Amino acid sequence: MASGALPVPGTDHGAGSEASPPTGPGPLMVFHAPYPLVERAAASRLRPVRMLRAFRDLGVEVLVVAGYAAARRRAMARAQERIDRYLAQRSADLAAGRRAGPMPFVYSENATIPNALTEPRHLPPHPHLDAAFFTRMRRRGLGVGVFYRDLYWRFPRFRRGINPVIDRSLAVAYTAELRSWNRAGLHLYLPSAAMAEHVPVFRPEDTSALPPGADPQAVRTPSRPDPGGLELLFVGVLGDNYRMDAVFEALKTLAPAAEQGPAGRVRLTLCVRPDGLPAAVGRDGAAHSHVEVVHASGGGLEPLYARSSLGLLMVEPHEYWDFAVPYKLYEYLAHELPVIATEGTEAGRIVAELGIGWVLPYDPAALAGLLRHLAAHPGQLEERRRRMRRVLPDQTWHARARTVVGDLSPASLRFLIETEPAGRGDAGKESA
Repeated sequence: MASGALPVPGTDHGAGSEASPPTGPGPLMVFHAPYPLVERAAASRLRPVRMLRAFRDLGVEVLVVAGYAAARRRAMARAQERIDRYLAQRSADLAAGRRAGPMPFVYSENATIPNALTEPRHLPPHPHLDAAFFTRMRRRGLGVGVFYRDLYWRFPRFRRGINPVIDRSLAVAYTAELRSWNRAGLHLYLPSAAMAEHVPVFRPEDTSALPPGADPQAVRTPSRPDPGGLELLFVGVLGDNYRMDAVFEALKTLAPAAEQGPAGRVRLTLCVRPDGLPAAVGRDGAAHSHVEVVHASGGGLEPLYARSSLGLLMVEPHEYWDFAVPYKLYEYLAHELPVIATEGTEAGRIVAELGIGWVLPYDPAALAGLLRHLAAHPGQLEERRRRMRRVLPDQTWHARARTVVGDLSPASLRFLIETEPAGRGDAGKESA
């Protein structure tokens, strides 16, 4: 956590750094999500499932508070009772001079709408349920952090067509939710540090970045394209937010696919929804000759990753891309698929910082020039893949969960490190 880290009330006694492994109770946390947790879902719903699994893999005892309001209310009562018993035992251990367990903590993955409106059809609203639970946990001395997913509601380009009354009401609900969290002393996790300046109510120093993570355990076959030519891959949704016209313009400047030799072949695979074929491809045969459109998800993506040379995130920049972090960036990383991203976007900054690809202006000539260069110098792709293997362990879901544990309950992280099996490395880090 940055300098504005959430101060956890209470003294975390009993979590010293003795040479012998600790023998007291282990770390305990509450994992909160104001919706049912579903494994097969969109990226916004996959993230909480991955984080939950990562906490458990680290060795944290997890109390899950998730689902619709009635289920959450029941789970809150069970979690609060378990937390109270844990804290009572902790107090008794401290009074007796025994090593006490580390302070528990709470981590939440919020919804893309206010938590009060996550019921089916958004009714009835429950404006106080979740904030009141967070407040009760804070009063018991627990650190509480919430991952705040996005800020679509702050940008007019994403609110077109919404009834003005509904639009204003949603803005009030979003702001009220942030205020309740701020009053309770919660720490706000964001996809990137750059997003903090757009978040109302919270000071930037009371936030920190927690981007998506890579999931190497889900990878069956990393990127291993056949020699000769370049296979480009884009996985996602194309539209006003994801515009890639510069990519199609760049492909137009290359020789038609039928005239390319094996060493100069360039093909782009667009993995999009059935209704997701952009008009820029469909209306232009010169570009279309280089493009294959497929519809796949889950395990069906693995053959596409295996055959691909480069992952594309070269989208038209706008203010939201200044701080948004695509989930697919980390899927490309997990598959050792070097990335081409747009200069000036948060994805571009991550690619440059990690050294896992190339960052270009949103310009067709720049992309066409890079593709010609890489076709002539394929060894540079392998250099990037080696770099991806080196940086991957610090960019996984396990690494993200470790960050949260260290932020909200430092003694819990110390406990995990001290009790870690010999030879495993830092708690929760996958081997390279």
